[in-house]
Amino acid sequence: MTHEQRSFFRLDVMLPCSYRILSSDEAKKNPLPTQADSGFIEKYFMHNLVELDKEINELVNQIGNKSSVLANALTAINNKISFMMQTIDEEKLTQCIPQRMINLSAGGICFSINEKVTKKDIIDVLLVPLKQESPILARCHIVKITHSGDTDIVSLKFDNLSEDDRRKLVYFIQTKEIEVANKLRHARD
Repeated sequence: MTHEQRSFFRLDVMLPCSYRILSSDEAKKNPLPTQADSGFIEKYFMHNLVELDKEINELVNQIGNKSSVLANALTAINNKISFMMQTIDEEKLTQCIPQRMINLSAGGICFSINEKVTKKDIIDVLLVPLKQESPILARCHIVKITHSGDTDIVSLKFDNLSEDDRRKLVYFIQTKEIEVANKLRHARD
């Protein structure tokens, strides 16, 4: 753990973390809710699911040109999956958030992305540091962008993070610090 430019300790960790890049105008038009329910998470952060759904529909349309029976069967399966997704509760849906290596503190987060961003952009993040707790939904402003080949590494500062969410982050980081200290102590014994 290091104590560099942030006012909290930093921790490199693999966590469920999803993000969405917004322009300043989009951020003003779309304020974040105080809690992220399952519908919000699916619509707002699971853009991979939305993209996959578009791809499936396009492929089913292409298949429909060759075989309407097969296209109808695939459409029915897709509709069933969509129905099941709508019935999944928040706890189960947060388990679908992709794992990502992040550098985390109670004041901000840093991770690599493939999309191009500017310092004027706003990034909303959805994190699940504690499995037994609700996810953390935070709006962030970009502090620094480091270019690294095809990816950018963005350093973000949380804007208006609730005290409850900051408490979750501090608890998570302290728990990880204790785990590391225990491993080091046992390695010396």
